[in-house]
Amino acid sequence: MKFLFTLLFSPLLSTAQNAVPRFENDTLYTSGGYKIYKGQILQLANGTSAAGYFRFIKFHTSMIKTDTYTLQNSTLLVNKLKNYKYSGPDDNSIRISGTVTYKDGKKEETDIIMNVEKAIAGYGGLGSELMVPEEFKNKRIETITAETKKQTQPDAVKKQTVPDDLKKLLVADEIKKLFDLYKAGALTKGEYETQKKKLLENQ
Repeated sequence: MKFLFTLLFSPLLSTAQNAVPRFENDTLYTSGGYKIYKGQILQLANGTSAAGYFRFIKFHTSMIKTDTYTLQNSTLLVNKLKNYKYSGPDDNSIRISGTVTYKDGKKEETDIIMNVEKAIAGYGGLGSELMVPEEFKNKRIETITAETKKQTQPDAVKKQTVPDDLKKLLVADEIKKLFDLYKAGALTKGEYETQKKKLLENQ
């Protein structure tokens, strides 16, 4: 009986495991089924910050530059993948070395850190920074994003006044979230400070 149970459910367990982002045999498997490997050409889209910088794609410190907006609409030939970090299904990053071809045709060796899941999914309602076929997008992240948008408060709720103590706690919580994004590399220090200032001014 136990053998039959295992036989019936092992395909389901295997499918569930395959949905977890992982790095093995020099290939990165995303939760949506997209694979990144040596020799592949990645198509980068636009940076999603106000200034056109990429939020989920950063230059490695060895590059000694931060102007990721120059990567907009470029392609990246993957030469090497390493230093994969996994902090959760929606938060993982990998270092990619390769040759970037800019939109003007110029080529250059580059070294980046990419938060792959968020770059693909357009996390938080932002556009995708890494273009992949639609079937490889992480539907779970897209669902979370859609639900977040639906949670916009109705006018009647918006008009209610919030007690000062509660307001301070909410602001502190938002600042902590911004700080976490900054530490994760999704925000620059300037962006973090600007958003923090806005929150404090609106108390």
